[in-house]
Amino acid sequence: MADIVLLATSDWDHPLWTNKQHVTCALAELGHRVLYVDSLGVRAPRVDRSDSGRILRRLRRGFRGPRQVRPGVWVMSPLVLPGQTRGWAGLLNRWSLNLSLLVADCLLDLRLPLLWTFNPQARDYLRLSRFHAVVYLCVDRIQAQPGMPVQPLEDAERDLCSLVNALFTTSPELQASLGPLNAGSHGFGNVADATHFGQALHAGLPRPADWPATKGPVLIFIGAIDAYKLDLTMLEALMERTPHWTYLFIGPVGETDPSTDVSTWKRFPHVHQLGPRPYASLPAYLAHADVALLPLQINDYTRHMYPMKFFEYLAAGRPVVATAIPALCDQGDVALLCEPEVSAFEAAIQQALAGEGPSLEHRLERAQLHTYRTRTQAMLDCLSQHGLMPDEPLAPQAPRYFHLLTQLGRPHLSAQLRLAQLRVLESLGQQQWAERCLRRWLVREPFNITLLNDLARRRFAQGDHREGRRVIERVWKEDGEAEILHQLLSRRRSLQGSRIDQLAMLDELASSTVLPIHFVGYCRMVCTYLAIDAKDVAALRRGVEGLEVILAELECDPDTFRCLQPKRKNRAKLLISAHLTRLRALIALKDTAALNRASCDLLVIARRYDPFATDRVTAISMTRSVMGCLTIAAVMAWHAGDPRRFDAVVDEMERLCKACHADRFDVIAGETHEDHRGFADAVVARLQACRWSVSEPSARPSRHQLVDPVQRVFFSDLRRERAAKAESFLQSLGLR
Repeated sequence: MADIVLLATSDWDHPLWTNKQHVTCALAELGHRVLYVDSLGVRAPRVDRSDSGRILRRLRRGFRGPRQVRPGVWVMSPLVLPGQTRGWAGLLNRWSLNLSLLVADCLLDLRLPLLWTFNPQARDYLRLSRFHAVVYLCVDRIQAQPGMPVQPLEDAERDLCSLVNALFTTSPELQASLGPLNAGSHGFGNVADATHFGQALHAGLPRPADWPATKGPVLIFIGAIDAYKLDLTMLEALMERTPHWTYLFIGPVGETDPSTDVSTWKRFPHVHQLGPRPYASLPAYLAHADVALLPLQINDYTRHMYPMKFFEYLAAGRPVVATAIPALCDQGDVALLCEPEVSAFEAAIQQALAGEGPSLEHRLERAQLHTYRTRTQAMLDCLSQHGLMPDEPLAPQAPRYFHLLTQLGRPHLSAQLRLAQLRVLESLGQQQWAERCLRRWLVREPFNITLLNDLARRRFAQGDHREGRRVIERVWKEDGEAEILHQLLSRRRSLQGSRIDQLAMLDELASSTVLPIHFVGYCRMVCTYLAIDAKDVAALRRGVEGLEVILAELECDPDTFRCLQPKRKNRAKLLISAHLTRLRALIALKDTAALNRASCDLLVIARRYDPFATDRVTAISMTRSVMGCLTIAAVMAWHAGDPRRFDAVVDEMERLCKACHADRFDVIAGETHEDHRGFADAVVARLQACRWSVSEPSARPSRHQLVDPVQRVFFSDLRRERAAKAESFLQSLGLR
């Protein structure tokens, strides 16, 4: 199971538990290890008892390491200056948080951790690329709370949403405003701990000792009493009109909004404020109440919220009367929803007391559909579909969060010292002795990654590609990364031996049944391009066959087009790149029939590809490849004399060209080395001019109009001397 660093905006021991604590518990119950990071503060501290108490508690705990609070959950309280993300204070906060994480990694051995953040300023504190994946769970519009730095939070949140791997929201308004910023955005709604609050249904649950003397029905509210959320004016008017009802409020007053003033409620003998109560005791209070209230205002904050207490009330079996905020509009069949007006609330409460509201069975059934465990499992399922969860089981030596800890570990340091000795032997001409020593050490330490990597380099350097591939497979099984393979592929031009030697090495690596498909696929593609350059027909045939196997696997996987892994690990990118490589290989083989079939296959795939369902960096980098594929598909439709197919191809190109100009890709498009948008515009414009009508087959333009777009498939820039390659391809098709 995964290691998860959860960046919260509330301290673990806060008396009012929210999504942060409950999600943590649900993740732990599902078998994951969670490091809960107490709030870093998103605003400057206030001079009041609440903030002063939090500061003192943080000072006491800040110098400790992570403390285990329940099975699978550790809590860390880093020392930070609240609300500071810039200048020297921001630098100090980043240093302090990372030092705390270093201590946690030393003690807990965090492997390929995910970052699960509730803090919109996570990027100001942490380098997101160091995590296996990053999830932002947005549960409210925090910048709409009193005293918050609105614009900095707004900017930070939008920036974070565009960078994280997945974005989860809990209200329709949040999903509408933030969802378009991220390809992996999903709306889930809010939930509750149904098991805990379901205790209120147990017969004989004793009345709490501090239950006040009451007369008539009891109306209860549990939660923070803050002026920015609750309609205090409406509530006071309602209390004045209904002295025969008892009002019971449980929770802190003005914790988030210091302007909250409920002192006038003291004049009502039927209104009781009990203050905060332990989370474990809340079901007992609900068990003895008649109606649960959610008297919210309708403002920017509440329009974006989905109150967790709504489902807590339902799970406790209480009739619910609530303000009809947007998130609750689809819950009108299990609660009495109304406008925040005195007469509307009074009428709804009377209806609930008369038993005229939704049935108990219906309310409890709805509550069971909205639990933390079910929602958290659904979120994890989404991450799996997007390819963002670590492989299971995790490799024995999967990378740690701080790679430095691995490099300073005894296995790596001792291996480096021994490899230095081997280099001395080799400098003296004792290569065989060096090899023998290395193998002898590996007999004693068969899982030492550093020694295995060195052995793999030696095997490939000596042309023993099969043994080199087997060693790399051992490394992959051991650490799940095989960094040595990354190095070989990224530095293949500096490898010893000829292009034929490199082709043989990559051909061997591409035959692996152990390495993951993104490694095998990339090796197969590079091998095929080398075969094109070498004009090796046999290698080209092997390349086409190998690519077809890879394409078949990717096309059958329903999660290929939902993959949100970056760069080479992205399955959609691999699919499109493999298609382009196969098309280029078939062009080199002059296999027109196979090229025509492959072009038809490509059109089907292109229709399934949605750039907005892929992370924006990968989507932009794929533009040239997918446009190149479709250009060849257009040429083959032209060759077949099929104007309908040609139009279908160009229509897809127009769709993808329009997509790459969307605002979402503006920042990325300006940072890439190639002008992907310019390439898309150019090929689409030229192919649009080549359309012809079914009724006028003679209007099909000559092949000379195809030279320019085809040349763009082969070369990054247009030169007259390079047009011969495009002309040769078109001539081989028999076009005039």
